Amino acid sequence: MGIQHLDVSKGGYSRVTFSKNLAFFTGHAAPQYQTLKEQAEGILKRYDELFKQFGLKKSNILYTTCFMKNADDEDEFADIYFQWIDPQNPPAGVTVTGLPIQHSPVGDNILMELSFIVATNDSLPIKRYDVTRGCRMVEYDGMAYFTGHVYPKVDTLGEQVAGVLNRYDELFEKFGLKKENVIAANGFIKNMAHYGEIAEPFNAYFGENPPAGVIVEAPPRQNTPFGPKLEIELALFVATGENPQITRRDVVPGMSRVVEYNGIAWFTGHSARPEFKTLATQSEAVMKRYAELFEQFGYKKENILMEYGYVRDIEQVNDYLGARKVFIDPENPPAGVVVQAKPSGDENQLEVQFIVNLD
Repeated sequence: MGIQHLDVSKGGYSRVTFSKNLAFFTGHAAPQYQTLKEQAEGILKRYDELFKQFGLKKSNILYTTCFMKNADDEDEFADIYFQWIDPQNPPAGVTVTGLPIQHSPVGDNILMELSFIVATNDSLPIKRYDVTRGCRMVEYDGMAYFTGHVYPKVDTLGEQVAGVLNRYDELFEKFGLKKENVIAANGFIKNMAHYGEIAEPFNAYFGENPPAGVIVEAPPRQNTPFGPKLEIELALFVATGENPQITRRDVVPGMSRVVEYNGIAWFTGHSARPEFKTLATQSEAVMKRYAELFEQFGYKKENILMEYGYVRDIEQVNDYLGARKVFIDPENPPAGVVVQAKPSGDENQLEVQFIVNLD
């Protein structure tokens, strides 16, 4: 099966894309409501309608990505969310601070945006591990999707990264996984000023097999029993099996530009070169670079499944949306999420990550 783009807004986004036994949803919000509780209820009610429309099941949700105006308010969302999901089959996922687009025709105070990855093939088993209110890891169709992990026992970002990776080593041994099979690593950090502390533990851990992924300033929740000291939440997607067929392209220490596995290419987030100063010119430069990479690797724009756009100032988001509209296939746009999250580099205004079907 190729790709299905459903509920397409021409030149904008698809509501959901189907490919490779997966459904990728655009982030949904409910700005017509005022409180976080009301918005969470509105979003989940809408997902009920969409799951019925597209023939999907809550019990098949693999991964939840929730960006909130303030992740410290997570409990208000979580109480409703855990009543809504299938309690026997909770997904893995992350919840971090990332300000959604604030202005819409029906409201200007968007407190959260929620996106799902959903299994579409009922004949393939879904295994869930360490199930409590959520799930530590979900395994499906050759991929293990991990909930974001933290390590508050130490203080600095570098120490916490090393601690999280050490914890993943323990989990990999427990679940029969290998660190050389990590496909994507998405890190959400508290303070981009400390970004330089990540390289050493990442390089040492991943060696010659670095993943694709993103590192952006999108702070994890801080009002936890550990105090306001969570410097990073790190989520890994890992190929399963003894010898998975993985192709890594443009490998540099700590990160691959793109990783191909199981018919899907996972890109590292891309930013523009320093000579571009504004969000508009940087967005144009990033899309031009993606056009070059797609030609180099033989990818097609109409095969983009999912887009994650992280911009430094969400109030300027139209400058990004205008540039990406020119790049994408207007008849076959991806699903996507765009939120405010600070990329690395003092001048960088955005980081853009694509997930692409290889067919």
